[in-house]
Amino acid sequence: MATDAIALGAGTTASPRYTKVAIWLHWLIGLAVIANICLAMLTEGLPRPTHMAAMGVHKALGVTILVLTIVRIVWRLGHKVPPLPDAVPAWQRPLSKIVHFLFYALLILLPLSGWLWMSAADRPIDYFGLFDLPSLVGPDKALADTMHDRHELMGLTMLALVVVHILAALKHQFVDRSGVNARMNPF
Repeated sequence: MATDAIALGAGTTASPRYTKVAIWLHWLIGLAVIANICLAMLTEGLPRPTHMAAMGVHKALGVTILVLTIVRIVWRLGHKVPPLPDAVPAWQRPLSKIVHFLFYALLILLPLSGWLWMSAADRPIDYFGLFDLPSLVGPDKALADTMHDRHELMGLTMLALVVVHILAALKHQFVDRSGVNARMNPF
């Protein structure tokens, strides 16, 4: 199942697949990250009530991403990552590890920086109308300003990584035909 190789035709076989849990966490987190980037960037010029409503969803979704990422990390600790197919060039292997490390770091640090920013700005985070998250610190305008800047910088870094990740996946699928994407295909 999770370790079965997948026949791709033309004599190529992909590496074993990730577990179903890892695959679904990947796609849930990935779609949530893309939605959150869109909420942050595309609602900026909208009327204040619309923008604030979108930011409420953005904040709650950010917390959801944080929780799902922690679940994914815990899951990954107990489940070995399938090896890359032999068709993946040696120079891409360490690059892949660096990009994945940066993703995990940002998936943790980006929501935490937003939470810290909102805490320092004395603006509680409402989790989809269910409850408010506790503040991490007391009101501190200087810290709020700093965390705002860092949150935006990390958000732009995440956007760049998402674009690189999608382009690399498309390259592996349609140019290289390496079979690497089959490891994360949910279907």
